[in-house]
Amino acid sequence: MQGRIKQVNTWLRVLTLLIAAAILQSSIFTEIRIDGMGVELLLLISILSGYHGGPIRGAYVSFWTGLVNDCIVASPLGIHALIYPAIAVAVSNLEERFINEKRVIRAFGIALAVSTGVLLTAGVGHIFGEATFNTTSLPETAIVAGVMTTLFSKPLSSIVKWTVSNGIPREVKTHFAGSKR
Repeated sequence: MQGRIKQVNTWLRVLTLLIAAAILQSSIFTEIRIDGMGVELLLLISILSGYHGGPIRGAYVSFWTGLVNDCIVASPLGIHALIYPAIAVAVSNLEERFINEKRVIRAFGIALAVSTGVLLTAGVGHIFGEATFNTTSLPETAIVAGVMTTLFSKPLSSIVKWTVSNGIPREVKTHFAGSKR
């Protein structure tokens, strides 16, 4: 029973975070633009949920984050929900390699993940006939989005960690095949 309460509590936290992020993304962050590109707050939540929540929980949270993003932007439903879990799982798998790195390296990783997410979203959108991005300036747009979004990663990281890591053990011990326990 206690585990079920923790699980419900975690998903209520996620729901609250996604509603707040959707409101911020569609109101305040639409006004903060450089070269037509704004802060990708919901993509950042997906990246950080993969980083703090692991691949499975990160994929779940990222899927719902993508659906929320699809509801507030003018794109076919499901494009962001298709891309965001893949980004979260990739970040989760790379997280162990970067956890002890300097802050600058982790910030570069976040900027790279956001830029990759923007490029993948544009690519998948192009496959489905969506032409919302100017393809000649797409790399520059992705880099600008990555840098702008990275500026908000530190305060949001603490919030996402509190949101998605409830019930996850603090330390995970792994044993490889053939190793002594």
